[in-house]
Amino acid sequence: MQRWMFMAVLGSGCTLAADQADDIGAPADTSQPDDTGLPEDSDLPEDTTAEDTSEDTQDTQDTSVPDVECPEGMICPTEFPFVDANDTTDGTTDLDAYSCSPSTNESGPERTYQVTLDKAGFLAATLDNLGTSVDVDVHILEALDADDCIDRGNWDSGALLSAGTYYVVVDSWVSGSGAVKSGDYELTLGFTPFDAFEAEDLDPDVLSAGLFAFDAAWMWGDTDRLEYTIIDFSLFSGYKRWWTIDLRTGDLLFNEWVTHGSGSEDEDNLGYADSFSNIVDSHQSSLGLMRTDSRYTGDNGLSLRLDGLEDGINDRVRERAIVVHGAWYTGADFVAEYGYSGNSWGCTAVDDDVIEDVIDTLEGGALMWSWYPDDSLAASEYLDGWAP
Repeated sequence: MQRWMFMAVLGSGCTLAADQADDIGAPADTSQPDDTGLPEDSDLPEDTTAEDTSEDTQDTQDTSVPDVECPEGMICPTEFPFVDANDTTDGTTDLDAYSCSPSTNESGPERTYQVTLDKAGFLAATLDNLGTSVDVDVHILEALDADDCIDRGNWDSGALLSAGTYYVVVDSWVSGSGAVKSGDYELTLGFTPFDAFEAEDLDPDVLSAGLFAFDAAWMWGDTDRLEYTIIDFSLFSGYKRWWTIDLRTGDLLFNEWVTHGSGSEDEDNLGYADSFSNIVDSHQSSLGLMRTDSRYTGDNGLSLRLDGLEDGINDRVRERAIVVHGAWYTGADFVAEYGYSGNSWGCTAVDDDVIEDVIDTLEGGALMWSWYPDDSLAASEYLDGWAP
């Protein structure tokens, strides 16, 4: 089986004692120390830049598909993202009960897509614009056999895959009364390889680990959202080290500067982080996979609650009032003046100018994953078996 059978993970955060947060998790206005810890110019990496390229982050990463022969009766994408408006009514009826959901009657007609990947990455298949009374489901198969189902969904399916040939099948559900729910649909196929955002300074090894983490969480039902944020805390805070990817299409939605906690800072250069924890009052960022919850407006303005998904690594972020919020001490203007982002008390803070858009995009169950080469992550079940 070519789908990688190993999993991944690695975090971010605002550190306050439990009694400093109200009973809905809103932190007090203490996420920025009086001393922003700005470095001397000599402490900055030579190529640090505050150039704002956020307008470029909406561009899709064009991914070509290898030139292969397309079998008769199949549809073969030639590039990603691939969008096809179609109808299952006149499709074939070769596949019925899939191993991903054997009790679901998919004996109605289907459309089949042959997808050839020339490199490893995450493949997402999404259904939209279903016709009235249409009920079709989307499946990803390792081979053209219902017993080789990797993932399926009513609307979305996805999987981290090795290079190779796979099949995406849009199949019509049949009700208990025998009604065939075939009809119109629109399918979007998005593919995110490990080197997708190398030009935006997202290390391919970090992205590969992050996609392993997402794949495990997706298969375990930890999220049903395909918007995914990766933070690389190994980078200097004068660089953009936050990437939000729309895995449906492979688009980069946000590429932002982001703070780390003052307790995480390197004592020799406050623009670097080198220590992390899950401890109340540590003022440190937390590592690991987290899931967004609801928004609120508190002393730090519009903010987004987070829940940690990893026992012992970040499961106390709600208790610690670790949230996402906007801050004046990060972003293009601040970094242009001082050379790096100021430090929070553990919260993951982004530029005030983008916080509303960020929360609009991520609120309500999207995953966030932060990376640093830290021994504590060796215990992560999401990274079990991952290797660069």
